[in-house]
Amino acid sequence: MRGHADAYTYEWTHPPYDEEGSAPILGDRLFTVARKAVLRLGDQWGAAAGPGGRTGHLRIGHTVFTIGVCEAGDIYLRNDTNGDVRHLPHVDANCNPDGITDAVCDHIADLY
Repeated sequence: MRGHADAYTYEWTHPPYDEEGSAPILGDRLFTVARKAVLRLGDQWGAAAGPGGRTGHLRIGHTVFTIGVCEAGDIYLRNDTNGDVRHLPHVDANCNPDGITDAVCDHIADLY
């Protein structure tokens, strides 16, 4: 990690930048995505931030899903129980949380 803005918000080692290319996007964005996904998926789901704010997590029952960014800057969704991974089409680390949330909700059933 390069540093942190406060105790809960971390920057990526190679941070993606906002649309103007001036400000790094902070790692807690994926936790924001997880929380927004819970609102769409239903109250049987839960959301959590990953270690260092670098991932977001969704849970239903005993199944946990990780939302992360690969080395190429693409967003992936992984079923941590069985290890299946899907790189989400049409979104990357520079997309807004609503677009990433849409992709997560559209593809989570493929991994469950």
